[in-house]
Amino acid sequence: LAPRMVGMDPIMWDPFRYKVGGKLLNGEFEEFIHNYGASDGGTYTARRDVASYAITREVEAGRGSPHGGVWLSFEHIPDDVMKDKFGPMIGKLAKNGIDLSKMPIEVSPIAHYHMGGVRVDEEMRTRVPGLFAAGEAVGGANGATRLSGNAITEAFVFGERAGRFAAARAKGAARASLDDSAVEAVFAEPRAQLKKGLEPDGGPAALMKELQALMWDKVGLFRTGDDLEAALARIREMQADDMTRMAIPDDSPFNQALLDWYELRAGLLCAEAVTLSAINRTESRGAHQREDMPDVSRDFERNQTIALEGGELVSGWQDVPRISYTLEDKQGAVI
Repeated sequence: LAPRMVGMDPIMWDPFRYKVGGKLLNGEFEEFIHNYGASDGGTYTARRDVASYAITREVEAGRGSPHGGVWLSFEHIPDDVMKDKFGPMIGKLAKNGIDLSKMPIEVSPIAHYHMGGVRVDEEMRTRVPGLFAAGEAVGGANGATRLSGNAITEAFVFGERAGRFAAARAKGAARASLDDSAVEAVFAEPRAQLKKGLEPDGGPAALMKELQALMWDKVGLFRTGDDLEAALARIREMQADDMTRMAIPDDSPFNQALLDWYELRAGLLCAEAVTLSAINRTESRGAHQREDMPDVSRDFERNQTIALEGGELVSGWQDVPRISYTLEDKQGAVI
């Protein structure tokens, strides 16, 4: 039994820490963020998702920097502000020949945060008996996109609840016993692939590199149904074919090949969940942007769930509960 996941379709992309007010410049050293619907009054504090999409479009249009990104310039910011914001990083960069007060740096979006995660109830319980989750492991707290600065708040609020309810359950629960057969079942699959003295063909590292490139190219900032279907087909091919043909040299302690095998298996499962969820959401919403489905659809004002059932991922939909709760109610609830 695995926990049910929620909100696996959107992924937050982040090109930089954008709290200092740096200027984004394309490869021609022109400002461009205003061309993509961002209006910040000259404060240079566009949202991360808007900045990421704008950068990607500039690069696609052939206006990127030499290494496939754009320029980020802090040359207009006073030295005292830079030292206050960056602290000792200023000195470390200077030792490597980078003077932020005199030169721009290249930046590019990366996959920064996943809005999806484990589905929990109001007591932070998952559907697995005895398993609680909190913080950024939980999905659904941010909706389809996320502003910065929520991580500590999530950890404090939901961590306290998870700990409180988990402690109450543990206090009244009988001591669990270890099922040796269940432990053996965990290792049965990799042990079946043990081939002493035989090096892995390409190794898990080669497949992981391919998986990363596949997700970047086909399941990145801007998605299409064709790209997503192609990615899902290759992911499932890797699971059914490449993984089963891969050899693990031995079962000795501190076995890096075995660890890599487990990480690749987990990576493929996560990639499958993300891609399948993105295929199912045939609209654009928040950090989930589909070029073939550019509009928001009221039909998808729902939470998508996905769970491992009988070895296969099964998705479903649940309506978002409508709660009549005002800002005044929240202020009155603050202790």
